[in-house]
Amino acid sequence: MKVLFLVARGLHLGYLGCYGNDWIETPALDRLAAEGVVFDQHIADQPDAAGARRAWRTGRYHLPLPDEDMSPPAEPAADLLRLLGDRGIPTALVLSGDGSGWGDPPTGWKHFRPVPPASKESCLKVMVDAVLDAIDRLAPHPDWLLCADLNVLLPPWDVPAEFGDRYFRAEEAAEEDEDEADAETKEEEPLTPLTDPVTGPLDDPDDTVFLRLQRSYAGAVTFLDAGLELLLTKLRESGLLEEALLLVTSDHGMALGEHGIVGPYRPWLHDELIHLPLIVRLPGGTEAGRRVFALTQPVDLMPTLLEVFGLPVPVIHGRSLLPLLHGSREPIRAYACSGLRIGEAVEWALRTPEWGFLLPVRPAPHDPPRPPQLYVKPDDRWEVNNVLQHHLELGEHLEQVLRGFAEAVRRSGPLEPPALRDVEAEPAAPSGTV
Repeated sequence: MKVLFLVARGLHLGYLGCYGNDWIETPALDRLAAEGVVFDQHIADQPDAAGARRAWRTGRYHLPLPDEDMSPPAEPAADLLRLLGDRGIPTALVLSGDGSGWGDPPTGWKHFRPVPPASKESCLKVMVDAVLDAIDRLAPHPDWLLCADLNVLLPPWDVPAEFGDRYFRAEEAAEEDEDEADAETKEEEPLTPLTDPVTGPLDDPDDTVFLRLQRSYAGAVTFLDAGLELLLTKLRESGLLEEALLLVTSDHGMALGEHGIVGPYRPWLHDELIHLPLIVRLPGGTEAGRRVFALTQPVDLMPTLLEVFGLPVPVIHGRSLLPLLHGSREPIRAYACSGLRIGEAVEWALRTPEWGFLLPVRPAPHDPPRPPQLYVKPDDRWEVNNVLQHHLELGEHLEQVLRGFAEAVRRSGPLEPPALRDVEAEPAAPSGTV
């Protein structure tokens, strides 16, 4: 088995066509989704660079602790790279940018290829060439794992003008068409409010800053997609695309003003940060077009890759996704948990198919208090309507489960998460609140 693991750092799921976006051009990713299996509920356990890479390698949760005197989590007993190396399966890392989260220098990889700096016009071509060169070096081996780290989505977004200006030009053209229509009718009509493509109408003129930022990010996403198209074309021509398993995901999403913040400013675990894309194209396009609605997390990728290579899975927290890839409808967990620390502030979150619960467990010293929050899923996708006041008993239960889970993952041995009661019986929300 040959595995190509592509990490698009900071990829916002809401900006991809295969996840419902209808205004950003991502033809390569959309085609890859049509040829592969799309996971619709892949939730980050720790949405930052180091946390994601630790989950991929160890298959264990590492929720940040609110108090330094709390018992630390058990040391991981297994490491993906070591287990593959012990069986003679080579691994390679192609790394662009500063390499955040991989270690300085990255350790455990048999081959490591840093990508030299390049101009914004050629940076993706240089990255693709480095990936193809690494594949050539691995070619003598029947099995290998190659991971490529793509960082073009991290700000500041310095992409070629044809991509960076694309969505601004479309907006200007639409405004010109409206002006011409107004001139023809010569009728006074109320002005159409500016609209954020994710959250809807903008009431505050200052929100136009967020709108421009989101359009800049959209250009970077289309630029990334063009680089992926270049790589996929080369893989198709070589025939490798039919032999290899191709996995595309991200380490974390990107806050782009949906809740008034941009980037890793506060550990607010809303959907734009923790809901990650995960697309898996099996060799030969097997299971093409399948969508998986079960809750999955990055800790599941380590046991999945071990099973792909035919290796035994040690005692870890994650569960293999192979059954889901091949059509199993059995859920592998009842809920997904996340945690993040930024500075002194710590927040945890719990996600079920019906609910999203956010629990600030340690605020930043100078921030106002942030209360727990509860959102209806999937209706309230971008979490604008906190309904906790209507479901206080459910909120207390979810908090108990979340705190119990944080304790369970610090213990060694098999994970024994606390049980979640049947939350499907809860009404979605009082009439008129959603």
